[in-house]
Amino acid sequence: MAVGTVSTRILTDIANAIRYKSGAAATYKPREMAAAVSALDGTDAGSYREQPYMALESGVLPESVFADIAGAIREQNGESTLYAPGDMAAAILALEWDVGFKIRALLLDDGTLEINYCERRTSITGGRIVQVFEVDPAGYASATARPWDAVKLLVKRVYIDSTIAGLGLANCAYWFNAFAECTEVRGFENLSGMKTATQMFANCARLETIWATSFVGAITRGSGMFYGCGRLVGGADGFVPTSTSGASVCKLGAGGVLTDPNNDSRTWFWAHYYADGEGVLTAAGAPESGRALVASGRICANAKYSGLGFAPWDSATGPTHREHLVRASFAADMAVFSHLNLNYLFYSCANLAEVAGLGNLSGVRSMRYAFSSCAVAELDFRGFDPSTLTDLFYCFSGCLSLARIYADADWALPASGLTGAQCFYNCKALVGGAGTAWTNSNTGYLYMRIDRAGQPGYLTAG
Repeated sequence: MAVGTVSTRILTDIANAIRYKSGAAATYKPREMAAAVSALDGTDAGSYREQPYMALESGVLPESVFADIAGAIREQNGESTLYAPGDMAAAILALEWDVGFKIRALLLDDGTLEINYCERRTSITGGRIVQVFEVDPAGYASATARPWDAVKLLVKRVYIDSTIAGLGLANCAYWFNAFAECTEVRGFENLSGMKTATQMFANCARLETIWATSFVGAITRGSGMFYGCGRLVGGADGFVPTSTSGASVCKLGAGGVLTDPNNDSRTWFWAHYYADGEGVLTAAGAPESGRALVASGRICANAKYSGLGFAPWDSATGPTHREHLVRASFAADMAVFSHLNLNYLFYSCANLAEVAGLGNLSGVRSMRYAFSSCAVAELDFRGFDPSTLTDLFYCFSGCLSLARIYADADWALPASGLTGAQCFYNCKALVGGAGTAWTNSNTGYLYMRIDRAGQPGYLTAG
């Protein structure tokens, strides 16, 4: 399709505008002009030379030539203006560039928010820049005060470049607050020495990892730094922050939320939540074909989760609410994990009536609140090795319908290192294999043993 008759003066004006902004003496064919506009970056080569109008007065060009030039101009200025051919030279001459060394936050087209300190708008990672925000080194008094607040839900990951490291940034409060779709932060070591981190990661509900090769802690103000970060797991020992965790947990090593990419002890399995109400826990990332899937997500096998929010059936409302989970299955491939924690896995799943595959698990340590307030009438632990258990705190509490727990005849808890107050709190229907009925005075973990003569317990030998 052609745009009709166009004066060659228009093309010459566009070419001269490109030459002026680049400081170059190049000549351009019409189809080369869009690329030349896209390449403009504020650099003046110092050899601008205006070209005279051509003797030929007019010609016919495809519409795409001017459409591409207009698109290149919009890419440069970030506007949505429609340009007629005669308006393009002026629009090119009006272009301005963000130059000089500044701290910038760049939103890239793959969902990365890259923070760097460069002479001009530049992506160190090589991504295509969608939006640019200048970072105030003095910090922000609220999340809404930061210039990138409007794009917070577009950010899937954060990259902090090493060019930031030597700037001595002291105030990073609210930087990543409510980045609800962000799963990881890289380069956190480049913020070593910061002093204020108030609500820095608050309500980052999907955040799993903050990568740092090192970190020098100097934070004096960090209230709510990790509030609502229920999926964040430290790489040393599976530590998970609580809603009240402050800056003291912003560290590498035991009890810290940071992960060294060269020393990551975490392993992960998957939970697939299907429309028929079943949750399948498996080492396989791909859900079963032919089944209607509601939600999927990965879970850290050795994480010490401290509440809800990490499983795909943990939503407060809607189809992923835990009330819709009616059956759970541990797949046979879960046997590959040698260290498992089941903390809060099925907590308050009030309609969960069946759990299968517990015998496929090995190396289970903590089961805090694992089945608390479920609707199960019986559980089958045959094939389950209890020798690695360390914590049964409120494990079956509030399971009002739980009447029978099966286990192997040689079931034996560890001789030491195990705790579990109120393991059987309010399990009023529970009866052991030899007839020992639940009582309010015997709710501790010690009763998680085979019920036999001389040894009252709440388990039934299968």
